Amino acid sequence: MRIKLWADLVDWPLEAFVDGDVITINGDIIDLSGIPDGFRLPGSAVGNKFFVEAEYVERINGVLNFTIRLPVHWDSPEEYRNPSDPIIIDLHSGPVKFPDTTPIVADVVLPTFEPQGESENGGLEQA
Repeated sequence: MRIKLWADLVDWPLEAFVDGDVITINGDIIDLSGIPDGFRLPGSAVGNKFFVEAEYVERINGVLNFTIRLPVHWDSPEEYRNPSDPIIIDLHSGPVKFPDTTPIVADVVLPTFEPQGESENGGLEQA
């Protein structure tokens, strides 16, 4: 299988496993073995929310090609939200290793303040 990833701003969990012409997405078994070589099917016909409706599921030279949604957050790494080249995963069997789209959290260094001594007039200054 040749899986193209389409970044989508959704908060859905995504796990997938491939076994031949069958892909299981979050427990939903999708058998694509009925697509003959040289034919295609609209993604909307698959009936799974991860398949991009406007893209095709097709078999080219014996290899299934399709596009699924890759859930991203607004603060996911830029390389996954807006990749310069499509992200493609080629896989024959086993778990699909999706990119880690977890937002990057930068370490925040807070400034330190020296305690101010209490003045006689409560900190008031003459103008």
